[in-house]
Amino acid sequence: MLSSAFLLLVSLGAIGEIFTDAPALRLMELGGILGFLALELRGLSKVALILLSLCIALPLYEVSQGTFDLARASTAIDRAAFFAFFLTSLSFLQFAANSSPLILRSGEILVNQRPGRRYLVLTFGAAVFGILLNFSTIGLLGTMIAKGVSPGETDEEKRIAGIRRRRMTLAMMRGFSSLPMWSPMTVTMALITAAIPSVAYGQIVIYSLPLAVVMLLLGWGIDRMSYPRRVLPGLPEAPSLAGFLPLMGMVIFVPSFSWGVAVLLGVTLIQALLLCLPLVSLGWMAIQRWHEGALPAITGTARATVTGLLPGLPSMRSEIGLFTTSAFLGVLVLPLIDTDALGQTIVALGLGSGAVLALAGWIAYLLSMVGVSPIISVTILAGTLPNLTPLAISPLAVAVTMVSIWSIVVNVTPFSASVRLSARMIDEDPARVGLRWNLAYGTLAMSILTVALLVFA
Repeated sequence: MLSSAFLLLVSLGAIGEIFTDAPALRLMELGGILGFLALELRGLSKVALILLSLCIALPLYEVSQGTFDLARASTAIDRAAFFAFFLTSLSFLQFAANSSPLILRSGEILVNQRPGRRYLVLTFGAAVFGILLNFSTIGLLGTMIAKGVSPGETDEEKRIAGIRRRRMTLAMMRGFSSLPMWSPMTVTMALITAAIPSVAYGQIVIYSLPLAVVMLLLGWGIDRMSYPRRVLPGLPEAPSLAGFLPLMGMVIFVPSFSWGVAVLLGVTLIQALLLCLPLVSLGWMAIQRWHEGALPAITGTARATVTGLLPGLPSMRSEIGLFTTSAFLGVLVLPLIDTDALGQTIVALGLGSGAVLALAGWIAYLLSMVGVSPIISVTILAGTLPNLTPLAISPLAVAVTMVSIWSIVVNVTPFSASVRLSARMIDEDPARVGLRWNLAYGTLAMSILTVALLVFA
């Protein structure tokens, strides 16, 4: 519980930073982050440990060289604390959704559709689920897919079962991985809008949402061409999609309520979301128990929060370690990059803005195949590309490109959490799921993005 207390301390500091700039808040943030990471050090991933080491080494080096900038370091702490708060706030919604019968019923509707429409329903449904459940989407739908596909007895039945499991897994994974392109409740969108403050979520989604739909339809098209339709007699009646409407209502309510709070408080939509999610989540948990009576519902929610939600927060140690350290380094490293010289070099090579964005995308895509997380590559690119003065690349174009790259990369690289979790659910090798099954999709998606950048950027 001590680790959870440190996370709550960081969150309180980050909430305060939304409204004021008191130095005491920054001390709360720094103390909370250091306390949490110190307690959870042994459980951090290797990448998080490497980034944490750099976060310690870089300021020490700057102090030794007399180049340490306190104002920049303060900004880096604020950025790191924001992402710790982001993940903590999202965990409230995920906890509430995990205990909801509505989620289970909606998941059953998705995976039990007829073959002709199962892919589209599952891929768009996984995107909707992801708003509320985050990575638990893969756990819930992946388990349903694994249990819902009979392994078969003959070789032909086993082959057909394997194909069905593969198609459903890819539909789920591609739908879930589209979230960074359009959902305000993703760390990706928060990272991009923090790295490029001149661009707001509403500006990005105007362009990235249609592109996300194109990517999802691309996955459906590949599926249809790879597996021609067959008429299968005797199939059971598919559950009505009308049962999915209550979940859609919840998905619409959360950002709508947050938008109202954003207008009322004069903050950004993402900031309002983070403020509202814990309150909305606790309310959802109480409603699930309301049949027990008002007082038991309230006390039961409080008990579940204290005994279930808060003790579970440290399980995000690696994610919190990755995002806080990447955000911290992103602020400190960018001033070390000579953007003027880099921009002049690119101009000398004759590359335009669209070509530079496309090239940056392919670099991030290829680096991800050898284990370089988009958390690192996208953070650096988002901070660097808008500042290449001779090129005058539109910050909005950079933002749209970065969220698109992120969505494509996490579909393919076997090092991404979405690929690894999906593979685990169906007992497959992550490299097989990401590279063998999904490489064609990822490469075609990158090609579509490249053409769009060359034509419009």
